[in-house]
Amino acid sequence: MSNSTTIRNRWMLPAPKAPITKAREFFNRADVWIRVGLCVLTATILWIITFGWAPPFSYRVRQAPLRNLHSRTVFEVNDHKKTEEAGREARSKILCLYENDQQPLEQLRLALLDDLFELKQKPYTELDSTAWKKFFPEDVKPDAEIGPNEETFTKFIESLATDEKLETLNKTVANALLEFDKHGLLKDLEHEFGQGSMQEVEVYPKGNLDRRKRIEVSKIRIVEASDEIHQSLLSEFAKEAQVFPDHKLIADRIFDWVRPQLPVTLRWDETNSRRRQETAERTVKPEMKEYQPGDALEGDESAISGGIPLDNEDIKLLRAEHTAFIANMTIGQKSLRSVFFFGLFGAVFSMASAYLYYRDRNLLTDLRHFAILLGLMLFTFTMAWIVSLNVEWRSEIIPIVIFSMTIAIAYNIELSITLSALVTVAFVVAHGFGLGEFVVLTAASSTAALMCRTIRSRTKLVYIGLIVAAVVFPTVLGVNHLMGQPLGPALLIDALWYAGGAGLAGLFMTALLPFLEQLFDIQTDISLLELSDANHPLLKELVQRAAGTYNHSINVASIAEAAADSIGANGLLCRVGAYFHDVGKLRKPEYFIENQGGGVNKHDELVPTMSTLVIIAHVKDGAEIARSHRLPKRIIDLIEQHHGTTLVEYFYRRATQQNEESENGTQIDESDFRYPGPKPQTPEAAVMMLADAVESASRALREPTPARLESLVREIAKKRLDDGQFDQCSITLEQLNTIQKSLIKSLNAMYHARVQYPDQQQTA
Repeated sequence: MSNSTTIRNRWMLPAPKAPITKAREFFNRADVWIRVGLCVLTATILWIITFGWAPPFSYRVRQAPLRNLHSRTVFEVNDHKKTEEAGREARSKILCLYENDQQPLEQLRLALLDDLFELKQKPYTELDSTAWKKFFPEDVKPDAEIGPNEETFTKFIESLATDEKLETLNKTVANALLEFDKHGLLKDLEHEFGQGSMQEVEVYPKGNLDRRKRIEVSKIRIVEASDEIHQSLLSEFAKEAQVFPDHKLIADRIFDWVRPQLPVTLRWDETNSRRRQETAERTVKPEMKEYQPGDALEGDESAISGGIPLDNEDIKLLRAEHTAFIANMTIGQKSLRSVFFFGLFGAVFSMASAYLYYRDRNLLTDLRHFAILLGLMLFTFTMAWIVSLNVEWRSEIIPIVIFSMTIAIAYNIELSITLSALVTVAFVVAHGFGLGEFVVLTAASSTAALMCRTIRSRTKLVYIGLIVAAVVFPTVLGVNHLMGQPLGPALLIDALWYAGGAGLAGLFMTALLPFLEQLFDIQTDISLLELSDANHPLLKELVQRAAGTYNHSINVASIAEAAADSIGANGLLCRVGAYFHDVGKLRKPEYFIENQGGGVNKHDELVPTMSTLVIIAHVKDGAEIARSHRLPKRIIDLIEQHHGTTLVEYFYRRATQQNEESENGTQIDESDFRYPGPKPQTPEAAVMMLADAVESASRALREPTPARLESLVREIAKKRLDDGQFDQCSITLEQLNTIQKSLIKSLNAMYHARVQYPDQQQTA
């Protein structure tokens, strides 16, 4: 092959690869399949958690369907009205329990004997009316002097003449009341209509529930039982006719005494009776109502119609229909739905990956961060799904807003809005919610993300929640009304629920923030402000052992923060990073010019290569010290990157000069005089590099005039750019120019000319 052909081939561009070839090469990469596997695993977990093979139940209390609802399948549902009627009927038929206390009847007989003894003590003429009127109530007249017939009274008293007759009378009365002693007496039933049978009850002796007996109410109600007691007394005294010849007189007199004093011996056992009621109600079989496909779904009052908010009873009916529909689905239908479910999340993860590839590739190539993002999406979707199962709450807004705030704080606002929208669309579609839900949740998450630009106090998170609530409330009202929901109390309650959830998200985020900072190794403005405290142990040690380095760090912090703010970078991070960027000089502070105070220069005794090693070591030492003090990774990154791979020019030139003057000089390797890097990876690290360099170099200027300071800044920035120090960070030439202007302005402010007063001029 000729030389001309070789040269031509060397400058020819390679032929573009076919799309199929590119795709084959892409899918042959192991890292791609690892990420695909993580996405498939995440989708599978969601498929299991959310029952992805079955359609979701998407109805909620207070939601107004847009049309009349009809059954999609055959199913039966409990007819609550008929079931309740059957339950009430069952309760009304049970036999209530009454406890019988036999003591009152026994005491009644003893009181009867006492009154009879009193009648025997005095002659008729000397008796007070209170002694005989209990036995002869019919002979009591308005005229208190008129009493019972003396002959009748005498006959009654003669029947009680002896103790034997009294004892026989007592036994006869006991026998007459024996049946009533067993089943008891009451004035009226204590239980109400519907709580049990009103014709029969079960009676048991006090404290002995096992000996209960079924009794007709008419036999225990005093009003109705009085006649039976009278007949029982007549019957029992008739059996003792030999002892009591005038037995009817005695039975009547005893009954006249007993009737008004019959005691209530029965008490309703409410506890055990209610247990019987509950048992009877539980044993009632539900009355079922059958629906056929196409039948209008009817609640307790009316059909479920479009435009009318759903209540809890409607939700129960709809859930029963939904459960039956899922149960009647075929394997093919479930499989098809599962395919579409994985397709939905495949699209979501593909869009998320495409965004990361074009906008933030580091998060895609860093497997840890990619896994964390997937884990957050999984957790957010799961929590939103779980809380949405409650048909009355609207709590899914809480995890979605927290997710949006977390991504905005941990990464950036643009990523937060994108991922929140993807999670929201997946949640809304998978759950069967409408466009209104998507708009509301997207508005909430986007507002939360945009408000998280700077978090300098924990109370701001609460304010963010309130602001999101203020945005969500009218959004819910407006969007849902436009989607066909009637504007009324139901929609107003929903709006309040959503707004309340947004407010709670801000409160929860306040508590979660410290844990999220540890999980993601991020520094919010809150934690950065805590690190900037002058009482930090490292800063206190720096001011004591390396005062010059401390002053240098303070100056770098001031100009770096302003420069970072000018390009929209994190100025506070630059300021705090500048405080600690030179802590490695604590190991050998005397080897750095700012700490020598015009004394002996330690490097005069060292060869350039050794001096370079000492100087370069402060980066590695600084990172080690920072790790030992548990400084955040982003601060450690600034420590490691603020010199990049720049050349230690002073000692490199000195080594070169010594080599030229030496007779046995050897080739000087420039790499031996460069910092180990890495180069700046972020705009903040690039700002730090320039701020550190220009602040140090400006100290060497004898007359730091504005022109000299501008020239110095421009020269240093050009050297760093030409040296490729900004190749690995996303800083543009426009931003670099803005940084230079900010640095020039800050240096001019630091070295501004001062007016000399007359006495100062004379002294001069």
